Amino acid sequence: MPCYEVRTMSVEFKAKHKGLLQEALRALGLNYTLVNDIVDVVGLGKIDLKKGTAEIERFGQPQLNKIKQQYSKEALRRAAKLQGWQFKQQQGQLKGVLRK
Repeated sequence: MPCYEVRTMSVEFKAKHKGLLQEALRALGLNYTLVNDIVDVVGLGKIDLKKGTAEIERFGQPQLNKIKQQYSKEALRRAAKLQGWQFKQQQGQLKGVLRK
């Protein structure tokens, strides 16, 4: 019988754009490896981009939520840039402003 136990959970994570996810992970200062559309985030777990799921450690939900938020910010930045807009966000704020 093992003296320790690792509990994981599987959650939905619909990240379609690999580059945006990598930018989000870099912005958060997280170390990761990417092999065949599976992102292995050090200390958190694995994100499968094809299946749209994440296998994370039991206490990793807050960190996964931060990754999802940062992924959304990176998507807004990219969409704004493509349309000639500017995306501004104050430090520590969840809200942002788009300006043309």
